[in-house]
Amino acid sequence: MKNLFFIFLIMIFSKFSASQAQNLSKHLWKNRVILILSEDNAAFQRQMLAFKANEKGMSERSLIVYNLKPGEYQQVIPKSEIQKSKSLFEKFKQANTPFEVILIGLDGGVKLRQKDFLSCEKLFATIDSMPMRSAEIKNRD
Repeated sequence: MKNLFFIFLIMIFSKFSASQAQNLSKHLWKNRVILILSEDNAAFQRQMLAFKANEKGMSERSLIVYNLKPGEYQQVIPKSEIQKSKSLFEKFKQANTPFEVILIGLDGGVKLRQKDFLSCEKLFATIDSMPMRSAEIKNRD
Protein backbone atom coordinates (compact mmCIF):
# COMPACT_ATOMS: atom_id res chain seq x y z
CA MET A 1 0.00 0.00 0.00
CA LYS A 2 2.88 2.36 0.79
CA ASN A 3 4.40 1.68 -2.61
CA LEU A 4 1.15 2.48 -4.37
CA PHE A 5 0.85 5.79 -2.52
CA PHE A 6 4.50 6.60 -3.31
CA ILE A 7 3.96 5.85 -7.02
CA PHE A 8 0.85 8.05 -6.99
CA LEU A 9 2.83 10.97 -5.52
CA ILE A 10 5.58 10.55 -8.12
CA MET A 11 3.02 10.56 -10.94
CA ILE A 12 1.41 13.77 -9.65
CA PHE A 13 4.78 15.48 -9.21
CA SER A 14 5.93 14.39 -12.68
CA LYS A 15 2.78 15.69 -14.29
CA PHE A 16 3.14 19.04 -12.48
CA SER A 17 6.81 19.42 -13.53
CA ALA A 18 6.08 18.42 -17.11
CA SER A 19 3.22 20.90 -17.38
CA GLN A 20 5.53 23.76 -16.41
CA ALA A 21 8.11 22.69 -18.99
CA GLN A 22 5.47 22.39 -21.69
CA ASN A 23 3.94 25.82 -21.22
CA LEU A 24 6.18 27.34 -23.87
CA SER A 25 6.63 24.20 -25.96
CA LYS A 26 2.92 24.28 -26.83
CA HIS A 27 3.74 27.24 -29.08
CA LEU A 28 6.41 25.36 -31.08
CA TRP A 29 5.82 25.81 -34.85
CA LYS A 30 2.61 27.79 -34.09
CA ASN A 31 3.69 31.05 -32.48
CA ARG A 32 6.70 33.23 -31.99
CA VAL A 33 7.08 33.95 -28.30
CA ILE A 34 8.27 37.11 -26.61
CA LEU A 35 9.42 36.77 -23.03
CA ILE A 36 9.59 39.90 -20.92
CA LEU A 37 11.66 39.24 -17.82
CA SER A 38 10.92 42.22 -15.68
CA GLU A 39 11.32 43.26 -12.10
CA ASP A 40 10.72 46.87 -13.19
CA ASN A 41 7.02 47.58 -13.65
CA ALA A 42 7.54 50.93 -15.44
CA ALA A 43 9.75 49.31 -18.11
CA PHE A 44 7.27 46.45 -18.48
CA GLN A 45 4.36 48.88 -18.93
CA ARG A 46 6.28 50.88 -21.56
CA GLN A 47 7.06 47.70 -23.49
CA MET A 48 3.45 46.52 -23.30
CA LEU A 49 2.14 49.88 -24.56
CA ALA A 50 4.36 49.55 -27.63
CA PHE A 51 3.18 45.99 -28.31
CA LYS A 52 -0.50 46.88 -27.84
CA ALA A 53 -0.14 49.91 -30.13
CA ASN A 54 1.10 47.52 -32.83
CA GLU A 55 -1.47 44.79 -32.31
CA LYS A 56 -1.99 44.16 -36.03
CA GLY A 57 1.73 43.63 -36.69
CA MET A 58 2.00 41.39 -33.64
CA SER A 59 -0.92 39.28 -34.82
CA GLU A 60 0.39 39.03 -38.41
CA ARG A 61 3.64 37.61 -37.05
CA SER A 62 1.88 35.13 -34.73
CA LEU A 63 3.38 36.66 -31.59
CA ILE A 64 2.48 35.58 -28.06
CA VAL A 65 3.86 37.59 -25.11
CA TYR A 66 4.72 36.28 -21.65
CA ASN A 67 5.78 38.21 -18.57
CA LEU A 68 8.21 36.19 -16.45
CA LYS A 69 8.96 37.12 -12.87
CA PRO A 70 10.75 35.19 -10.14
CA GLY A 71 8.31 32.48 -9.06
CA GLU A 72 5.54 33.23 -11.58
CA TYR A 73 4.67 33.93 -15.19
CA GLN A 74 1.68 35.11 -17.17
CA GLN A 75 0.76 35.12 -20.82
CA VAL A 76 -0.13 38.79 -21.38
CA ILE A 77 -0.93 38.82 -25.11
CA PRO A 78 -3.43 37.25 -25.21
CA LYS A 79 -4.02 37.50 -21.49
CA SER A 80 -4.30 34.47 -19.22
CA GLU A 81 -4.13 33.64 -15.54
CA ILE A 82 -0.91 34.02 -13.52
CA GLN A 83 0.88 30.69 -13.15
CA LYS A 84 3.44 29.65 -10.54
CA SER A 85 6.86 28.43 -11.63
CA LYS A 86 10.13 28.47 -9.75
CA SER A 87 12.20 27.53 -12.79
CA LEU A 88 10.90 29.36 -15.86
CA PHE A 89 12.32 32.78 -14.93
CA GLU A 90 15.68 31.27 -13.96
CA LYS A 91 15.79 29.20 -17.15
CA PHE A 92 15.76 32.30 -19.36
CA LYS A 93 17.33 34.97 -17.15
CA GLN A 94 20.93 35.61 -18.23
CA ALA A 95 21.59 39.30 -17.82
CA ASN A 96 21.97 40.91 -14.42
CA THR A 97 19.45 43.62 -15.29
CA PRO A 98 15.93 44.38 -14.05
CA PHE A 99 14.53 44.12 -17.59
CA GLU A 100 15.12 41.80 -20.52
CA VAL A 101 13.19 40.94 -23.70
CA ILE A 102 13.70 37.64 -25.52
CA LEU A 103 12.27 36.61 -28.90
CA ILE A 104 11.84 32.88 -29.43
CA GLY A 105 11.23 31.76 -33.00
CA LEU A 106 8.79 29.20 -34.33
CA ASP A 107 11.50 26.54 -34.01
CA GLY A 108 11.94 27.26 -30.28
CA GLY A 109 15.34 28.93 -30.65
CA VAL A 110 16.26 32.29 -29.15
CA LYS A 111 16.39 34.80 -32.02
CA LEU A 112 16.89 38.05 -30.11
CA ARG A 113 17.85 38.99 -26.56
CA GLN A 114 17.83 42.60 -25.43
CA LYS A 115 18.38 44.24 -22.03
CA ASP A 116 16.24 47.29 -22.68
CA PHE A 117 13.12 48.46 -24.52
CA LEU A 118 12.51 46.63 -27.81
CA SER A 119 10.91 48.78 -30.49
CA CYS A 120 8.32 47.13 -32.69
CA GLU A 121 10.29 48.32 -35.71
CA LYS A 122 13.34 46.32 -34.61
CA LEU A 123 11.20 43.35 -33.57
CA PHE A 124 9.31 43.25 -36.86
CA ALA A 125 12.49 43.75 -38.93
CA THR A 126 14.15 40.86 -37.09
CA ILE A 127 11.19 38.57 -37.68
CA ASP A 128 10.64 39.69 -41.27
CA SER A 129 14.25 38.81 -42.13
CA MET A 130 13.72 35.18 -41.08
CA PRO A 131 13.22 32.50 -43.76
CA MET A 132 10.06 31.16 -42.09
CA ARG A 133 8.49 34.62 -42.19
CA SER A 134 9.38 35.01 -45.87
CA ALA A 135 7.62 31.71 -46.56
CA GLU A 136 4.56 32.89 -44.58
CA ILE A 137 4.35 36.06 -46.65
CA LYS A 138 4.71 34.15 -49.94
CA ASN A 139 2.04 31.62 -48.94
CA ARG A 140 -0.34 34.38 -47.87
CA ASP A 141 -0.22 36.11 -51.27
